[in-house]
Amino acid sequence: MIVDKGTCERCGGTGWVMINRENREVAQRCNCQADDIYLTRGENANIPKRFMGFELKTFYPHKEFPSQKKVIKKVQKFIDDYPAVIEKGILFQGYAGVGKTRLLCAIATELMNKIDSLDVYYIDWNDLVREMRTGEHHMTRNFSEINRFIEHLTTVELLLFDELGASNISDLSQWIMDSIYYIFNKRYNNQRVTLCAANFFDNPKDGTESLKDRVGERIRSRLYEMTETIIIQGSDRRLEM
Repeated sequence: MIVDKGTCERCGGTGWVMINRENREVAQRCNCQADDIYLTRGENANIPKRFMGFELKTFYPHKEFPSQKKVIKKVQKFIDDYPAVIEKGILFQGYAGVGKTRLLCAIATELMNKIDSLDVYYIDWNDLVREMRTGEHHMTRNFSEINRFIEHLTTVELLLFDELGASNISDLSQWIMDSIYYIFNKRYNNQRVTLCAANFFDNPKDGTESLKDRVGERIRSRLYEMTETIIIQGSDRRLEM
C-alpha cells in the first residue's frame, strides 16, 4: 500500500521517525519512504497502477475452483527459487478476469522486494503493437526509437508480457510479427526469464481460436521451450466485486 507522506501518522510528513537504539534515540527513515521507492520502481517497470503493490497474499483462491490453490503454490515456489534454480518462465492461460494480470504483477512485487537490483518491465500485446505501428507508420520510416524499445524488452532481466494474442495476427504486418518473435527468441537464447499471460488456450473445446492461432506457430513453439504453462480455472473476479 502506498502511503502519502503528507498524511503519514508515523513521521508527520517529515520522512523520518525517532527510534530507541541501545538506550538512545536515533533518526530512521520512515516506512513511507520505502513505499515511495517501491512506487518509483513500479512506475519504471511500467506496472499498471491498479496492480501496483499487489502481493501473492492478495490472490484468494476461489472456493469453487480448488485448483487455484495449486496455482498459488507453484507461483510461490517460483518466487522462492528465483533466480537460483529457475530455468523457465511461466505462461498463465485462463479466461478473462481469473487473475492472470494480478498474478504477474504480484510476482513482480514479491521479487522486487526480494532483490533490490532486479530489472523488471511490464508490457501487454496491444500496447506493444501500438508502439510498433507508430514506428512503422512514421513518415520517415525511422525505426530507431522503436528498435531501442524492442532491444530493451529483449534484455530486461524479468519481462512480464500480458494479453498474448489480444489482436488477430492477420491484422499485423510481417515486420511486427517478426519483431515480436525476435523478442521471445532473443530472450530464450540469452536465458532471460519471461512471464506471460493469455486468454487463449492450446486446445479450446468451445470452438474459439487457439493460442497458436492468435500468436503464430513460431512464437507458440518458442513459448513451449521457455515457459511452463499454468492453466488458471475460475470465473471472472471482476463480476464478483
